[in-house]
Amino acid sequence: MKKSLLLALVIMLTFSSGCTVVSQSKADTTAHKQKMIKVVNPDESYTYKMPDGSIVLENTYQTFVFTKTGIAVFEENGKYGLINVYGEKIVEAMYDYIGEYSDGMCAFFIQDLNGGVKIGYFDEFGKVVIEPIYTDVTLFSDYSYDYNFYNGIALYRSPENHKYGYIDKLGNHIVEPMFNDAGPYKGNLAPVSQGNKYGYISKDGVLKIPYKFAIADPFSDGLAAVSDDKGWGYINESGQYVIPPQFGSFEGGDGELVAEPFIDGIAPVYLGKGQAIRSELYKGQFALIDKTGRILNGKKYDSIGRIRTEDGKTQYFVKVNGLEYTLDSKGNKIAE
Repeated sequence: MKKSLLLALVIMLTFSSGCTVVSQSKADTTAHKQKMIKVVNPDESYTYKMPDGSIVLENTYQTFVFTKTGIAVFEENGKYGLINVYGEKIVEAMYDYIGEYSDGMCAFFIQDLNGGVKIGYFDEFGKVVIEPIYTDVTLFSDYSYDYNFYNGIALYRSPENHKYGYIDKLGNHIVEPMFNDAGPYKGNLAPVSQGNKYGYISKDGVLKIPYKFAIADPFSDGLAAVSDDKGWGYINESGQYVIPPQFGSFEGGDGELVAEPFIDGIAPVYLGKGQAIRSELYKGQFALIDKTGRILNGKKYDSIGRIRTEDGKTQYFVKVNGLEYTLDSKGNKIAE
């Protein structure tokens, strides 16, 4: 895939999960509890404490965004655990890493003395629902994959054959590890590769779109970005081009995004051809497009970066003619 998940770069912990019905007895037990307070320190770090002044965590740069069940990941002394809104550490900081919540699950990692890594999963209440098994990943490096659950299915890479397969929420293999590369089921289909070409499989592992793309990304908002010899375009789940190949690749150091997934009907792209590197020569070559390929508001930018806010919304950070500002999920400028 053209992008990998970088565990080392996870600074802000953000989460999403479904709604949970709280029973009357549960409500009774939590009604008297008080929630943590976040205090900004002079050095811009945070201290989390209780209303009575007792410290939960201090001098940390973590920003907690809790799930609907009131749980967040926290880091302490280089280890990770789970904490609730009441400052209770429901899982002590004992794991080498814990990922973000997705689809009501979050992955935790245990590294052995030989560098081998096991992956397991918590549910949205902090209970271990998939016991840890060895996976082919190196913590805090580029050598990773998107292990989050989407639509009840998670990608899994085997340390035995270094191939990709898929597991369900019970930890059962629904597609055995057999693919050279693969992406998650963010739609009804998932991108996989055999040899040097990509296609798409259904949730039962059946090939639905033939191996014909140089690179293929997961579906999002009904479309997927794919690349061939002519550039990047977007296909639907029937494998038909909705936006023909026309966008280039851009390797930048300023957070630029290119041929990115559609979110709320909008995607950022690089309008140039071929593969470019960061340079002032590429001013005005970035834009937001709609699902017809039309440039949103007719506006072009010198760079575009996608931002996910604490409440899970999407925004875009753009630069043009030396000015910097933020756009909302519809591409409209946000007033400062």
